[in-house]
Amino acid sequence: MANKATAVDLGSHSAKILVASVGKHGVKVLRFAGLPRGDNDAPVALRQADVPLAGVVCGLAGRDMTLRYSQVPPTPDWQLRNLMELEIQDLAQQSGGALSADYNLLPQQDAEAGVDTVLLALAKDEALDRLQDEVKRSNGSVAAFVPNCTALYNAFLKCGPVEADAVVCLVNIGHTTMDLAIVKGTDLLFARNLGTGTKVLDDAIASAFNVSERKAEALKKDLLDLDPQSRGRYASGQAEKVTMAAAGGASSISAAIQSSLSFCKAQTKLADLRLDQVLLAGGGARLRGLRAFLREALRCPVELFDPFANADLSALPPTDAEQLQAMRHEAAVALGLAVGRLDDSLYAIEILPEAVKKRLRFQQRTVWNLVAGLLVVVVLVLQFLHRKNEVKAVEEANQQAKIRINAANKVHDRAVEAIEASKVERAVVEHLTTVVQPMHGLLRVQRAVVANLPPELWIQKLEAKSGSGAASSGSKKRDPIIVEVAGKPLNGVDTSRVVTDFVARLKADPSLADLNPRMDPLPAGQESVERFKVTFELAGGR
Repeated sequence: MANKATAVDLGSHSAKILVASVGKHGVKVLRFAGLPRGDNDAPVALRQADVPLAGVVCGLAGRDMTLRYSQVPPTPDWQLRNLMELEIQDLAQQSGGALSADYNLLPQQDAEAGVDTVLLALAKDEALDRLQDEVKRSNGSVAAFVPNCTALYNAFLKCGPVEADAVVCLVNIGHTTMDLAIVKGTDLLFARNLGTGTKVLDDAIASAFNVSERKAEALKKDLLDLDPQSRGRYASGQAEKVTMAAAGGASSISAAIQSSLSFCKAQTKLADLRLDQVLLAGGGARLRGLRAFLREALRCPVELFDPFANADLSALPPTDAEQLQAMRHEAAVALGLAVGRLDDSLYAIEILPEAVKKRLRFQQRTVWNLVAGLLVVVVLVLQFLHRKNEVKAVEEANQQAKIRINAANKVHDRAVEAIEASKVERAVVEHLTTVVQPMHGLLRVQRAVVANLPPELWIQKLEAKSGSGAASSGSKKRDPIIVEVAGKPLNGVDTSRVVTDFVARLKADPSLADLNPRMDPLPAGQESVERFKVTFELAGGR
């Protein structure tokens, strides 16, 4: 909320401008100007005030505005808004012109009734444009239009003599308008605006005395006395005639209050509703004898409404304070317009001009759309940067994985090469084993044979071979190594004895203990070549 607000109340006879602020110590009036105006000189009056008029709250009264009541079941805010928009469209079609409107719920009086009462305020755009143009020609602008009757109610809530459960009728009597609000405690029961005021008294006097309206108004101010106690004791015969002529018009004021009370009873279903007090404001409130006249007609206390009695006026310039003192009752509505703008807890109905609506639509839709678009762009940029960082991290991880894979492949290749080299070396070893073992056995046999060979024998053959006749390199279990020694005796030597003795020596040789030497018969046909053969077997290919 703003820390201060400027209100403009354009009456038929005067323009009231009031600047106020609301703080923890209550309402403080900062500026006030009350300037007379004719029918078409409102801009002149406003310019004379020398008060900045940017973003003012302007009051609506009389024929410039219409108040309607609708009863609806309790509904969510969005549904109520749709219902009111449909009703406003229907009323605009009926009126034949564009309408601006606002609405608010009235405090519920009967919770068991199951209905809410909506106060709907409507104004033709042409009326708003006219008032806005008056302010604009004074180098000002209008932020909102507020019904004078709800402004009067807000002034009462903020600065009035509020009493719990007391039913008070607030009446602002102007020259051509009358604003009325019926309040119970702090609850607004009923609000009404009328296109009539003290002008009905002027018209009645002008008709009775056949004088101009201006002359009739002067007679009213100088001679009218509506106090019932003055009957038969008027100051002059002329005063009596003026009062008798205006009595019918004065009765219309009391009738308006009584009819408003009847409408309020019907709407709120409070049949026993009675007025505890009537508070008068506006220029008409100070008509001589009007309070006593209404007191007799309404049968309840009638007093002047002075909200400034509970406001801080210390900040007012002397000239402003003097003007306010002279127009305390006329300025009540202006005070309500200002405080309603400043205090969220008060009753709010604000009809916005089209320029303000466009600006708000721009702020609420376009600006928010732009902000939303900007947020989307920011989010997309952040997501892009986040994804970019993720991609970079993935690429770095991928690069590291490639490095690890390459290192693993190199290790694998080296392992494969080592395995293949091992296979080759193992094959060489196995081959050498197949070669070395027979040679080793052969050498052992050769050494033993040389050591044990008798001189009578002659060795013709010393040969090593596998038990199968050939070395088997592919088998895990190798064939035994066979070493054959074949020879013959010298001429004239007894072969059997010498050979037997030779074999016995070989068997007794410790180096041949595992070779199992044995005599093998010679194959047929070899007796002429070889006369003996000794076989040595290396078990398991050792």
